[in-house]
Amino acid sequence: MAPKKAKGSSSEEKSVLEYLVKANRPYSANDISSQLHGLVSPAQAKKLLNDLADDGKIQRKVNGKQQIFYANQMDIEVPSVEEAEEEEENIKKLEQQVNATKDENKALAGRLHNLTNARTDDQMRERIATLTAEIKQNEERLAQLRSGEVISPEEKKRIETEHAAMVKQWKARKRMFKNIIDAMSEGYPGKLRDLYDELGIETDEDVQADVSIIGAK
Repeated sequence: MAPKKAKGSSSEEKSVLEYLVKANRPYSANDISSQLHGLVSPAQAKKLLNDLADDGKIQRKVNGKQQIFYANQMDIEVPSVEEAEEEEENIKKLEQQVNATKDENKALAGRLHNLTNARTDDQMRERIATLTAEIKQNEERLAQLRSGEVISPEEKKRIETEHAAMVKQWKARKRMFKNIIDAMSEGYPGKLRDLYDELGIETDEDVQADVSIIGAK
């Protein structure tokens, strides 16, 4: 027959005692079993806690059928006022760091979402190149019309119709581009000009293109 363990010598009892002292709050046997993640069953916890109370290592309070156990307060090291204030200041600093990290993560998550759902850099450059070429073509055609070169009424009408369609498309694409760049700039840490430079984007202002003038009759 295996020898019986001496009272109060088990590692489980030591774990229960250490947890009560560290937590420094009242617990029932069921609470202890749960907090120790099943290291001891509720029945084992109840026995160990009563043994510790009988030995005077912890305190026990009985309220009807309910038993509550807590550490001997004389054994708890009480910090000085200076230590308590220092610890409170450390807690405040940690809370500030946590809040700052949460805000940073939120901003990064928003930026990642926008970038993930936006067009790629290559797609943006391709659209800008196409639009720039169309603008240049329109400007050349408009310059011919303003120079007074003689053309047939049919050719003039065709050119004006094409020009109006191109300007309309330019405006539509400009609105589309604005929607895209507004979405991309949400959560962007720098200025909008920095984002343009990063993506290699030239705006109408950069090339001195004014859709209101070009579209005017």
